[in-house]
Amino acid sequence: MRKLINSVKTKAVCAAGRARAALRNERGDFYISDGVKIIIAVVLGALLLAALTAIFNDTVIPRITQEIEGLFG
Repeated sequence: MRKLINSVKTKAVCAAGRARAALRNERGDFYISDGVKIIIAVVLGALLLAALTAIFNDTVIPRITQEIEGLFG
């Protein structure tokens, strides 16, 4: 049991040290480039979603509706 407690304590101390080092880090160059990448991904995703929505609403859904009405109407 003591071995388990010491292991957990060591891991907690190491995690606290890593967190402290990350908070002290004053280099921000990677954060800006990562932020730009995320913004680009969100914009491209929104454009892709808008394009797919337009295609489905204008082409696919009316065609499916027409086919179903043709079968049952």
